[in-house]
Amino acid sequence: MVAKKTEKQKAKSVQKKIKSVIDKEIAPIDLERMVELDFVRTTEAAALNAFRYFGKGDAVGAHAAAVDAMRGTLDLTSVKGTVFCGDGLKPQPNGIDVGEKLGNCHEGALEVDMALLPIDGVALVDHGLDGAMSILAAACHDERGPVFLDVPCRYMQKLAFGPEVKAGPAQVHPNASVRDNLEIIANKLKKRVQDLKVAVLERKRHDKLIADIRKAGASVCLINEGDVAACIAPSLASSSYDVYMGIGGAAETVLAAAAVKCLGGEILAQPAPVDEQETERVIKALGEDALKKHFCVEDMVRGDSVIFCATGISNTEVVKGIHVEGRVASTYSVVMRARYGTVRYIKATHDLSKKTVRLRSAGAEAKL
Repeated sequence: MVAKKTEKQKAKSVQKKIKSVIDKEIAPIDLERMVELDFVRTTEAAALNAFRYFGKGDAVGAHAAAVDAMRGTLDLTSVKGTVFCGDGLKPQPNGIDVGEKLGNCHEGALEVDMALLPIDGVALVDHGLDGAMSILAAACHDERGPVFLDVPCRYMQKLAFGPEVKAGPAQVHPNASVRDNLEIIANKLKKRVQDLKVAVLERKRHDKLIADIRKAGASVCLINEGDVAACIAPSLASSSYDVYMGIGGAAETVLAAAAVKCLGGEILAQPAPVDEQETERVIKALGEDALKKHFCVEDMVRGDSVIFCATGISNTEVVKGIHVEGRVASTYSVVMRARYGTVRYIKATHDLSKKTVRLRSAGAEAKL
């Protein structure tokens, strides 16, 4: 009996040593390979569950469905996640907020920082319009501080452009005039200013910006919501947009920065608080100069272990939306890795007579 016990102890010791090597050498490098498909399943589940409300006029129900599926699917994922950028500042109840713990959190689970939006474009789902996605970004936890910037206000002023515009001299700058920036962008893209397409959220606050863009000769492409996809689009070769300008969601800016980092583009962003309370929160969290500083992608998403996943609910500039034919639903997702600049597009088909999603509220699988 003593000999057998000793052998077991030796075996356990070897296993611990192997696990130690794996934890030290693989976890920081291969986060993407170990969990990227689980993250894709998470955005798929959120998108599919929200799609049940597509065009049904129930924004609250759509948001709750996406949140429930996102939390539930992550409950099955071997990560210990902390949310540093979520949708808790949104008007919908029960949003995934900063500080929330996600994942199964089992011993040995990868410790990750997370940024996510169960739905980017809730109103688009509500009205049955294009542009909505479910989004998740994650990165290995860094002891030096959060990977994702937590901007404690709802909006940021931003300017997003692709790698060709980022490269070389004559840099775009947020303090420059719209005309000057558009001329720089056109020159770097080898286009005429009048051939540029600028994505802008259709809001009253953008009346002057829209007028300035049109006065410079460029085309304005107005979007209702979904500015994560619109910010990412200029960094994609297949995109309709050359640049994004204007004020949009702060959480959306950070999520877009995760993707743009993988694609080699840039976003220049500045907090845009709407009242004194938000102003005080921004200064307290980010410092006295935060309202004057222009945060770049590297400020908003640190390090190179970041992965970005998104599944289209409806058609976007980044991925196609869910398509249902008979009992089969097709989903279209993208997963990007900052470390190697890898971009994968994943099409999946789901038999709706069998398909289930894990819901946190039920603690079990539920049929769609």
